[in-house]
Amino acid sequence: MKRAYTTPVSQLLTEDYYPLAKMAWEEDCPEEDITSVSLFPPDKKTVAYLNAREEGILCGSGVLEVLRSLSQEDLSSKFFFQDGERFKAGDTIAELQGSLLVLLRIERILLNFLQYLSGIATETAKVVDRFGSRGLMILDTRKTLPGYRKLAKYAVYCGGGSNHRLNLSEMAMIKDNHLVLFEHASIPVKKIRERFPGRLVELEIDSLDQLDDALKADPDVLLLDNFNLEDTKKAIEIARSEKPRTRIECSGRITPEKLEALSGFNGVGVSMGYLTHTTRFLDLGLDIRTDHSWDL
Repeated sequence: MKRAYTTPVSQLLTEDYYPLAKMAWEEDCPEEDITSVSLFPPDKKTVAYLNAREEGILCGSGVLEVLRSLSQEDLSSKFFFQDGERFKAGDTIAELQGSLLVLLRIERILLNFLQYLSGIATETAKVVDRFGSRGLMILDTRKTLPGYRKLAKYAVYCGGGSNHRLNLSEMAMIKDNHLVLFEHASIPVKKIRERFPGRLVELEIDSLDQLDDALKADPDVLLLDNFNLEDTKKAIEIARSEKPRTRIECSGRITPEKLEALSGFNGVGVSMGYLTHTTRFLDLGLDIRTDHSWDL
């Protein structure tokens, strides 16, 4: 299946992590880590291991480079898994070496990014593993935490999912609050194509009563929002008969039973907001090596 309607978020650069990581750095320790600096000398070095306490898909490893830069310390690391790769409970994902004080300072920030993004990737993979191979295109949405949009969509990509538009500028999507102001769907579709030729235009409808008008508007993507299963099947059959080149997407009330039924329609896209807005942190831990006999 295609991995995106527009440009997929297939990688993240240091600058994609930097604003959020810097904010987290300043938020978590505005002055000093008063616990650690009271207990340990500043020149102590150690090794820490990033361990998986449950199975999952790794995502977010690039944030470590930003944390290394913010700490201004020589911190080395070796990842045994790459973003998008599966690990099992008990696996060591990475080894970090450097200042004990720095490792203690970055522990929670590093884990927050990795647990959140790996959680999204892992949850996406569960859906893709079950339904993606059966012809469904599992899509994300713009229902993301402010500032985390690109990171969350990258996590969906790492889990094998497909990216919908990254922002309002990439493609047009005519929703109910747009459509209610026009007599026919063809009017807003035409206006957008005249002003932004070449951009994809998606049209959302929420009942079969709107289907005929929507198909006459000839959008690139037809979104069936909150349709029950019976109406979904009927709409897909009609749309594919009358407009076979129009992509079909479904959203709202997407249950496992509905996914099972939709998998019979090869090539249908399913946008699922819960992939990014209700994801559970994956259980990862950063463990300091304890085989030292320091004179503290």
